[in-house]
Amino acid sequence: MSHDSQSLRRTIPSLHSLILFEAAARYLNFSKAAAELSITQPAVSHGIRQLESSLGHALFVRERRALSLTTQGQRLYSAVSGGFASIAETLDDIAGMPRRDTLVISASTVMATEWLMPLLPEFRQVHPDLMIDLRCLDRDPAMTTSNIDVHIRLGDGNWPDCDAIPLWDEEILPVCSPAYQAKSKPLSLTSDILRHRLIHYVDPYRFRIGWAEWLRATGVGAPPTLPTSLQVNDSLVAMKAAENGEGIALGWRPLIDRPLRENRLVIAIDRTLKTGRRFYVVTPSAPNRRKVALIFRDWLASRFEGL
Repeated sequence: MSHDSQSLRRTIPSLHSLILFEAAARYLNFSKAAAELSITQPAVSHGIRQLESSLGHALFVRERRALSLTTQGQRLYSAVSGGFASIAETLDDIAGMPRRDTLVISASTVMATEWLMPLLPEFRQVHPDLMIDLRCLDRDPAMTTSNIDVHIRLGDGNWPDCDAIPLWDEEILPVCSPAYQAKSKPLSLTSDILRHRLIHYVDPYRFRIGWAEWLRATGVGAPPTLPTSLQVNDSLVAMKAAENGEGIALGWRPLIDRPLRENRLVIAIDRTLKTGRRFYVVTPSAPNRRKVALIFRDWLASRFEGL
């Protein structure tokens, strides 16, 4: 064995530990990683601790209900996931298998479900052989180190080392089910909302406008205690709760447009809050970014030109 080979064996962790890490970092969830790898969650946790010990660095921030990658974890994930992808491509080449290009997209669950998925068939007509990897995560992944090609993100458009193209302005208005509206007291004034059951969407990791902010911004003072029928941490769940008659929820345009067209939701009162923020399609500005990411980004942006 050469000196270089011996050095590599001493410095590079085992393939098993890197496979554990890649799955855990991709899901940001040890249980999901364990299910994919057909092992137990404690085995994943133990393997990650051993890897962190051998490197002398924490790779994950462990919080009560969630995981996130440390700076060193993000660096390692970018290297490992890119390396595995390169190995897979090389193996396909050796085996004479045609490579299938993959586009990795990050979006919130409600955006993927109610807005992006209905658009994909149109894109697939032009790119039928493209594999799309759509990732809906509890937290917004790092823009430049997460190995994601395209992010759909709400914000001010300022992300370092990224190109952001605006799609639409953030607009928020109250929605409920037709059945709830029919059996409830009519809403003539914005303040009438305070007499209704409210569904509260509270995101622990992203800043999102809630009922208190919406009421203040629309000129209605928010009392110390707001009426509540349900509190959830996912906007898709809030929307589904409204569809099921739990009360009134805040809805984001154009994510509520399809439920409105299909009469799953109705506008509770026609009062829209424009926050000044926008939704963007974002791509890292790295020189080696892939052509397919730019094709999808430009196609998506073209659908909103002039809006």
